Amino acid sequence: MKKVRFLIGVLLTMALAAEAQNQADGVKALEYENYATAKRIFRSLSVNNPTDPMNFYYLGNAYSSLGNIDSARIAFNAGTQADPKNISNYIGLGRTYLDQNNTQQAQQYFDKAKSLTGTKDINMYVLLANAYTNSAHPDYNMSANLLNKAIEYTNKNADVYWELGNAYEGLNKSGDAVNAYERAVELNPGMAKAYTRIGVIWRNARRGELSDESFKKAIAADPNFPPAYREQAELFHAIGQDDKARASFEKYRSLADKDDNLEYRYGVFLFLTNKYQDALNVFNDLKNRMTNPILYRLLAYSNYEVGNYPEGLRQMKEFFLEMDPAKILPSDYEYLGKLELKTGSEDKAFGGISEAILRDSSKYYLEDTIATYLYKQKRYAEAGDHYMLKISKMPKNAPFKEVASSYFQAGKAYYFGKKYASSDSVFAKLSNLSPDWPISYLFRARNQLYIDSLDTARSKAFPYYQMFVSKAFADSNTFRKELTEAYQYLGNYNAFNRSYGSSLYYFGKVISLDPNNSEVAATIKEIRDSYKQQTGPPIVCTRDSSGYQIPAIINGNNMNCVLDPLTLGISVSEQGSTRYFGGEGNGGASMVSILKVGERSLKNVPVAMKTQQSSEIALGADVLNRMNIVVDYPSSSLLQR
Repeated sequence: MKKVRFLIGVLLTMALAAEAQNQADGVKALEYENYATAKRIFRSLSVNNPTDPMNFYYLGNAYSSLGNIDSARIAFNAGTQADPKNISNYIGLGRTYLDQNNTQQAQQYFDKAKSLTGTKDINMYVLLANAYTNSAHPDYNMSANLLNKAIEYTNKNADVYWELGNAYEGLNKSGDAVNAYERAVELNPGMAKAYTRIGVIWRNARRGELSDESFKKAIAADPNFPPAYREQAELFHAIGQDDKARASFEKYRSLADKDDNLEYRYGVFLFLTNKYQDALNVFNDLKNRMTNPILYRLLAYSNYEVGNYPEGLRQMKEFFLEMDPAKILPSDYEYLGKLELKTGSEDKAFGGISEAILRDSSKYYLEDTIATYLYKQKRYAEAGDHYMLKISKMPKNAPFKEVASSYFQAGKAYYFGKKYASSDSVFAKLSNLSPDWPISYLFRARNQLYIDSLDTARSKAFPYYQMFVSKAFADSNTFRKELTEAYQYLGNYNAFNRSYGSSLYYFGKVISLDPNNSEVAATIKEIRDSYKQQTGPPIVCTRDSSGYQIPAIINGNNMNCVLDPLTLGISVSEQGSTRYFGGEGNGGASMVSILKVGERSLKNVPVAMKTQQSSEIALGADVLNRMNIVVDYPSSSLLQR
């Protein structure tokens, strides 16, 4: 018996609570965008107090916001019967016809409302502007004109400025909208919805700090205002703070109406924050209750992201069957193409992806999807073509890193596809874009080896390997394998051309990076053995931080020259030019009359000035080679043959 009494007490309490809800509660529910709650409150109020026309007006607004035009029209008609002289419901009826794009019928109701009041009725301007702004076929200019007319009569009505901000947003006049909203909160500091719209405008302008500040003001004005948390969640997502975004959205869920629309929003939010399986769970639950074709889109997208490709393709095809063709997005073709690709329908996939790019040029990056697929299929040349197609579609302000990466992928694909000339052309462009990146020169060298099978003799790869070494030698850990390749080529090239000093230098570099390279070790031994029958004693070199110091006599002056295998002849710094040649060594203008190393001498050796050279004077290995002298690096001595 006690349990029965307790249950009756609970039910009575609930009933009294429901009855206690008044018009202000319903209006707040409308402002909170809790339209189902607003509908419930005003249905009850219109039954309990059928003589108040505003109950019907607000009920009609709730129905309109839920997309139920017929029910809205019934409510507004009932409101005109409750009080034929109240303008609100006539304006509401006019809006229902605007929703159906019947402007003539709408105007008749608006004119009826105007006939019942004076031209200075501020409420009339607010209600008319609201109808024009929130209609399914809005007229933002009309709305703004009406509100500016109202301001001629008073500039102290917060609702006027609120509606004006809405109209300016619709006209993409963001600055004017912010000014209107700021005036609204100046007049009504508790207007959380105005702060929220300011936050949205700043968020769309990518002014994150100002946006966050506005949302905080909205929440301070009304901690229970759901849209502020929803929009704040979108801000946090936009700036990459998804944990905060989820917390804000959960707060929004706790304050918003618990219905399928909320769950739909939640699923979309989960998808946007990369919680694809959670989003899929929400959408799968909704599909039994919602018939919106957009749900098929979201199911398809989510299934793709979690790897359920056949199911995703089925949902995507269902979406294309159900959706109005005019409302199909480029991303729909993108996902259709990617799903076709994952399920083995290559031709259809390429068609879908190409259609997405055609409809939205900013999706040029999708060429990567096709190119990557072809590359994995070892269809390298075709992959290269699609990478180049991507480059051709890039905007002029595309990020440098993306442009350079695309050229690299294209050049590499052409190289493995044996289209060496195409690859070389691509890497030539890349080396111009990024002159200090070593890999472009490496691939240009490799391409030359395949373009000309006699390259060792013709030396087309030589300058590119040299350039690669000059860019990469400082980072031998990263480029160990590639430097070994380059040094070995340069060693072989110099050995082929009997420039044994340079050859030994490069082969020594190979051994330093690859101590177990028996082929190079054997070549070094062969060259050194050829110098065993010396015509003179070994000449001892010294070695310091700048390299090997070669004792030499230049124009009768004793000096030590740094060995530089990359120098042809002799090179000097500006200081060395002044000191040894009286400043004449400008750009190779000077000549050394006599160069003597050990017992060997050479006349008319060219001198070039290198402004960036750290040592005063450097001697090229080619000069020693012409004297039949080589550096024996292990013993730090010069061998004469």
